[in-house]
Amino acid sequence: MIKSSIIRFDSRLTLAITGWPEWLRTPMLITTFLGQPTCLIILTAIVALAHSTNMSLVLALACALGAMLINTTAKHFIHRTRPDTLYVSHMYFKSSSFPSGHAFGGAVVCGLLAYMTATNGYGWLSALLVAQIAVSGVSRIYLGAHYPTDVVAGWLAGGVLLWLIIGVLQP
Repeated sequence: MIKSSIIRFDSRLTLAITGWPEWLRTPMLITTFLGQPTCLIILTAIVALAHSTNMSLVLALACALGAMLINTTAKHFIHRTRPDTLYVSHMYFKSSSFPSGHAFGGAVVCGLLAYMTATNGYGWLSALLVAQIAVSGVSRIYLGAHYPTDVVAGWLAGGVLLWLIIGVLQP
């Protein structure tokens, strides 16, 4: 029952998103690139250096690395096969599908950076970071790298971790 509901949800949403116009492919590829772990770590360093203290930089980088470790461990144990798509067949780095690392890492890293920039008066940057979280996750479905439930699980798990991190940051 639950498995068939998940398959139905994934199938319907994948069909809807992959049916979007072809001109979105380039923006989706760019967004996916920006959601890669290396880019997230570089983004973390830039934003934290520009808008925070050195301690915030250390915390943000530790959170980014921790999120990557947690996600990699979850993928190893869950080991869900990725969709059978051309995009996946050309991926350089092969890993399991569940949960989406872009969604998980984006929720933690971009979410933390959005929190840090919002508390420092840079609401416009916070909005861009939140948009990156959303679009990066959707791009993974659009490109065929993940099922929607992979992305939703990444967002949820990343959101929980982000909530715990922000709880530690607040006085």
